[in-house]
Amino acid sequence: MAAISQSFRCFDEVARRGSIRKASDSLHLTPAAVHQQILNLEEQVGTPLFERLPRGMQLTNAGEIMVAAVRRSQRDFDSALAHIEDLRALRRGHVSLAVSHSSAEQLVPDVIEIAMQRYPGVTYSVRSGSGENILKWVATGEADIGFCLRRKPPPGVEEVRGFPQQLGLVTPPDHALTQLGRAPRLRDCLDHPLILMTPDTELRAMVDQIDHREHRKARPLVETSSVAMVRRLVRGGTGIGFLIPENVAEDVAAGALAWQGLADAAAWSADCLYQRSGQTTTVAMGMFLEFLEVQLTAIGKRFEGAGSPLAAARFAV
Repeated sequence: MAAISQSFRCFDEVARRGSIRKASDSLHLTPAAVHQQILNLEEQVGTPLFERLPRGMQLTNAGEIMVAAVRRSQRDFDSALAHIEDLRALRRGHVSLAVSHSSAEQLVPDVIEIAMQRYPGVTYSVRSGSGENILKWVATGEADIGFCLRRKPPPGVEEVRGFPQQLGLVTPPDHALTQLGRAPRLRDCLDHPLILMTPDTELRAMVDQIDHREHRKARPLVETSSVAMVRRLVRGGTGIGFLIPENVAEDVAAGALAWQGLADAAAWSADCLYQRSGQTTTVAMGMFLEFLEVQLTAIGKRFEGAGSPLAAARFAV
């Protein structure tokens, strides 16, 4: 155990053993050296910390107060050293997350796999649900961090970081809407069969924010709470959909789908991290969030040129 200072170390040992001689034997110091450290500390405090009795050293009232403070400081010091060592090696730790269903499908597993290659001792628990449930789980302590599209957090929960996201049109690669020669708007899509998320989802809320400005309304052929179903039906040619880049990154990379960022002003939102107000981020969580940011940045760069300035957007911290 590393000591905060030699004076504290000597003081604590004398208090434990009630004898300068016994303390000096334990510390492998001379009795004179131990006594001098006690005198130095008493001079600094301005009052005796021990009563010198024939049978040994006994703490004064001031000494009792001081020894409690010294031991508390030593525990804090040891804890800080342990956290620093964990930061250096990250041999262990746990990450507790609540994320959207779509993030749990692709993005979060990718980040966990990358993180585990470097830090295999860190464990994870991941719950998925709606944005409302995600923030509820954070508020009740069932998850340390929530990750979902931006929404107003409940009391006791705060947004700590946002990653810009743009809603985009998802079509088969050979669809007519890929030939517009410009970024599409929602109004360009209304004559086509629409595969939309259900009204209780943040992705649908983004569509509805654009939709309320149009004279014609988006009438879905299919409504679903599953991002995977939207992708499947669009791939099969049933209709077109509206998703954000993290939802379709793998399909776009494989050439199975095309994504174009919508030009409508309301097409912008953010993936946000939420935590309980005043909560300190653990070393393991900090590591995971760094890998998450790297992955989101990589996705943004891959979608650059698809009508999306995601790669150039600065992440708000």
